Parts: sequence; C-alpha cells; structure tokens
Amino acid sequence: MISVIMPSHNSEKTLDRAVRSVLNQTYKDIELIIVDNGSVKLPRLSDDILMDTRVKMLVYAEVLGAAEARNVGVREAGGEYIAFLDSDDYWTPDKLEKQIKVMERFVNQGEAPRLVFTGRSIIDSDGRETGRYIGCNKIVRRELLLRSNQINCSSVLLRRETALKFPFPDGNIHEDYVVWLEVLEDGGYAAGINRPLLKYTKSGSSKSGNKIRSAIMTYNVYRYVGISRLESLKHMITYTIYGIKKHYLS
Repeated sequence: MISVIMPSHNSEKTLDRAVRSVLNQTYKDIELIIVDNGSVKLPRLSDDILMDTRVKMLVYAEVLGAAEARNVGVREAGGEYIAFLDSDDYWTPDKLEKQIKVMERFVNQGEAPRLVFTGRSIIDSDGRETGRYIGCNKIVRRELLLRSNQINCSSVLLRRETALKFPFPDGNIHEDYVVWLEVLEDGGYAAGINRPLLKYTKSGSSKSGNKIRSAIMTYNVYRYVGISRLESLKHMITYTIYGIKKHYLS
C-alpha cells in the first residue's frame, strides 16, 4: 500500500482538487492522510470524499508547518511506501502506477532506487497551465543533486522505512532538499520519470518563491548537511546557474 501524506493549512480553495487527484489514481491500493494544521477555517470536504474509507484527516489547532505535518503523516502511515503531495498541487491519474513500477522493477548498477520522482508542469495560483515544464534526469546521485534540487517534494515516492529514518527538519532551509541529500548520502540514487505527472503550483508567496530568500535557504541546506562554507559557496554558484536554466530557459 502507498500512504499519501498531504499537509494542509488554509487550503480550502485547492484541497478538493488535490484530494481527488489522489483518489482517482489508477493505482488503487492507497490511503490518504491529510494533516490539517492551524487552519483559520477547517476545509470542508465533499460527502463522497468523507465517505471514502481511504481518507483520514488529522486536525491540529497549532501551526505545525509543512515539514512537521509530513513527519506526523509518515508516523501515522500504514503503507509500505510514502508519497507526498502538497494541497495546492495535484497529480495526473497514472502518477503512482508509473512510480511503483519503477520502484519495484527498475535496477541501476544492481540497485533499486531509494526514491522515485517525476517532472512537473507549472500551473498558476488559479490552477491554469502556464505551458512551462521542468524535466528531470533518469538517474540522480548526490553529486548531481548538489548542483540543483530537481526533486520536487510533491512528486516523490519512497519507502516508509526511509521516510522514518530521514524526517523533515524545520527552520530557514529547504527541508525537502535536506532529506533527499541525506537519503542519497546514505547510499544509492533517485530515479526520475521525465514526464509531467505532477501539476505544481508556482506561487510567489511560497518559501521558494522569493529568490533571495530561497538562495539563503539553499546555502543553509549545504551547511546543515555538513558541507564547509567554501564548498557551500562553490555549490551555490553551480546551483544558481542551474536555477536560471531551469526556471527561465526551460
């Protein structure tokens, strides 16, 4: 079974769309754990969703933040695999089916992937397609990942034991980037499916939306995972170049 973890905070506008993209997957052996934290108004789900036994909502009065909400969901999960989806993003119907096939059948240099991720189409805050697509490499090892974080959290599938071993940290960092680097430091590789199986909302108000703030957070990631100041600055140069290519030339 795949446990899908969905943090929710004031997400009433987009939650229904995200939830339906999970429940309408062609891969049916799933559970969906929504972790609503600190919402001013608890989002209302349609009756058909509430009646779906695969859906579980955990409600916290305090704002946990996306990182801790994901950690809570992972701890509550009953599946062998974990997939993450933010409440303002959504998936194509075949996303999980394609990923589980790669996770269970694909081998590179005698190894199965530590995690599987996908490319993403960019949508605006109103859910409209922008025509932009950000692709990915088929094989990503830590050295390549240090140059640019091409692994979007809402596209990731990994084993629950891996998610438990490497929880999301909190702070002024890209917490998902930390996790992927730590997983690959532990060994192995990430497998990318270069198809737009994720519809990703690009918002200027997100943690990665402000470019200066995002650069600082990226530098903090390098320091967090134990890279020296000098090496971190070197990685920042490469990261910036790849970022320009990814966001403006793709």
